[in-house]
Amino acid sequence: MQIGNLNIDGILFLAPLAGVSNHPFRILARRYGADFCYTEMISADAIVRNQKKTLNMVDISPDEHLIGLQLFGSSPEIIARAVACGPELGADLIDLNLGCPVKKVVRRNGGAALLKDLSLTSEIMAAAVENAALPVTIKMRTGWDTEDEAFLEVSKMAEKCGVSAVTLHARSRSAGFSGKSDWSKIAQLKREISIPVIGNGDINSPHDAKAIISQTGCDAIMIGRAAMKNPHILRQIKDFITLDRTIPDLTIKQKVELALEHSCLMIEKYGEKVGTLKMRKHLAWYSHGFPDGASLRRQLNQISGYSDICNLFSEFQNARGADIEDAFNPESQ
Repeated sequence: MQIGNLNIDGILFLAPLAGVSNHPFRILARRYGADFCYTEMISADAIVRNQKKTLNMVDISPDEHLIGLQLFGSSPEIIARAVACGPELGADLIDLNLGCPVKKVVRRNGGAALLKDLSLTSEIMAAAVENAALPVTIKMRTGWDTEDEAFLEVSKMAEKCGVSAVTLHARSRSAGFSGKSDWSKIAQLKREISIPVIGNGDINSPHDAKAIISQTGCDAIMIGRAAMKNPHILRQIKDFITLDRTIPDLTIKQKVELALEHSCLMIEKYGEKVGTLKMRKHLAWYSHGFPDGASLRRQLNQISGYSDICNLFSEFQNARGADIEDAFNPESQ
């Protein structure tokens, strides 16, 4: 797939996930099949002010290419200065966030709030393209709310000013993550612009992935929350859409092995104390659907080191014997 001057080998993209898409998770996602990853959503203003904490969040390593840096902001001048830092931060692509519905972002006129001010949005996109030495893309929602959908107008402005691709999460800002994504909007966008369109929203299974491609004609797909809770879905999707091959869900034993793999990556990167704390939410996600999972999650939320993780999972598996060879049930509590 071609985005600007980048030739991306594949169509399976991992979404930029705030608080999740750090270096260890991106490495894990690559192992499980992602063709392209993004950093967490990063404040352009913080980059310009050279905030150490924010720069640490970017944390792109030489073995991650190709990779996108996602920025949010509401000032064309600040965006212009931030995108110019892309190459030195290790990015291969700049993605502008026009879709985040989180209050602390939209209160600063960032994310989805830009869909209410199309003049400012146009200025920001133009400033980014003019000052970036890298391809610029955008990720957006359909509009601020369902009555005011701006995705077609914004995408046409983006194409006109030189943006290289558009990712559409087919919900409005007001919808949050409720209801069902309207993939027909992605199909409509694909008919209206000539730059690549990446489809996003409610791709929760390999069959969903194949369906959104078939129904919309999108050039690539972006997986977010489904991969956050189960990176194995990336491998399942990739094999299904490229080889028409079905890979079974992980057994409980395999899910534990995935959790330990992720824990090792986190601790290697951040040290045992910080890495373990960062893993707590991931371990809760991974254990969702386990028998008596609620009790296990309460214990996992108290962990302070890698040995705690190993011991808890070992006790859990020993208590259940052969049951751990069964596929976990993500619908159970």
